[in-house]
Amino acid sequence: MKKLTLRTALDGILAALALTLSFLEGLIPDVAFLPPGAKLGLANIAIMFAVISVGYADGFILMLIKSGFVFLTRGTAAFFMSLSGGITSCVALILIIAVSKKFNKDFSYTGVSVVCAVIHNIGQTLAASVYMSTNLMTSYLPLLIISGIVSGLITGVILRTVMPSLLKITHKGLKE
Repeated sequence: MKKLTLRTALDGILAALALTLSFLEGLIPDVAFLPPGAKLGLANIAIMFAVISVGYADGFILMLIKSGFVFLTRGTAAFFMSLSGGITSCVALILIIAVSKKFNKDFSYTGVSVVCAVIHNIGQTLAASVYMSTNLMTSYLPLLIISGIVSGLITGVILRTVMPSLLKITHKGLKE
């Protein structure tokens, strides 16, 4: 019972962190040379931590909560984009972690972050094409892949930097 309570509290803290990072990132104006709406994806640090360290379902639920927050703060189109990118990148993350665990292989937080950011942008591009009933959105794909690589590198480095401290704090409570 204590472990479930601690896990629920950790999920709540990670959800609050993801929502706070999403909100703060929404305050940053678009950069002129990036595609409209391109962001770093700082909230995904909390989601990646949850998938890697707490559980696949926990991370997936955090992604859904974050997308719901996007709906409440930015509207239907932003929600659709957040959800489509979130689902594709979260599934990719879960698959990468599951395969690495199955074959007992280590993985790079930065590498996984880059892959997930690029997959996120591809998922959003496909969703935008469906949402707008046009394939014109795919013309942004090369630029979105480049921005995904850059944002994935940044969020991956941040995750790699904070991961030891987060693991130390969270797993101490979860193992008791």
